[in-house]
Amino acid sequence: MRIGIILDWMNPNIERAVGLLSERGVRLDLIHPEKQLISLSRVRVESDLYLLKSGSDLALSLGGALHALGAATLNPYPTVAMMRNKIIVTRVLQAAGVPTPDTYVTTRPNDLVSLLESGPLIVKPYRGSRGEGIRIVRHGRELFDLPSDGPILAQRYEEPDGRDLKIFCIGGKLFGVRRIWPLRTYQDKVGDPFPLTPDLRDIARSCGRAFGIDLYGLDVVLSSGRPYVVDVNKFGSYMGVPDASRLLADYIYAAGLRIMRGERLHAAEAT
Repeated sequence: MRIGIILDWMNPNIERAVGLLSERGVRLDLIHPEKQLISLSRVRVESDLYLLKSGSDLALSLGGALHALGAATLNPYPTVAMMRNKIIVTRVLQAAGVPTPDTYVTTRPNDLVSLLESGPLIVKPYRGSRGEGIRIVRHGRELFDLPSDGPILAQRYEEPDGRDLKIFCIGGKLFGVRRIWPLRTYQDKVGDPFPLTPDLRDIARSCGRAFGIDLYGLDVVLSSGRPYVVDVNKFGSYMGVPDASRLLADYIYAAGLRIMRGERLHAAEAT
């Protein structure tokens, strides 16, 4: 089995998962698009499966080129590309009945002034990642600092009851981790595991069904006891998930075997 991993960096979970796959005899190609000159005419489907770990423009472009050439990608490239756009992600979640904060999009910061009369907004880049560029806006004057050269995504700020909740899914198995936001230290990213309530499990599974994947993470805010999903990630860090490296290695290896047998990448694709 040969697996290519398109990435920008590896956290400890991914690094250990790579080691476990190697021990199973998997040939691994670590592809860092930003660290090399790529001759497009030489891009070929050389691996049985490609992991789209990086969400950078170049990484997704390379993943899209491989997909167009017939490569199997995890998660599927069309889904990964769609999920990079938070406008699309939020609308898909709303259509699936997943609880989300009231969300608005515009290209003119002044359009948001009237919304502040009902309380603060949280503004985020519509193609952002890792929490970069997220800010809470409470006063109209703060809107003048927002970029005005593209879409602005604004959500009603729901005051958290405590720490933010991260829910990870690996092949149908769900794990909850409490985290401080914004992250300041490595330990903040690891967080603390917590047991998921039936309601949170249902919400997490609804997110997976909405996008047809079973390898993902979602960010949840509890406000006045009510959960709101504020983002879904196509391939999370899995920091704080017990035995995450082994679970990821098992999942990726099984996905590779299915591809080699000519089967679906995962069961969720059928929905």
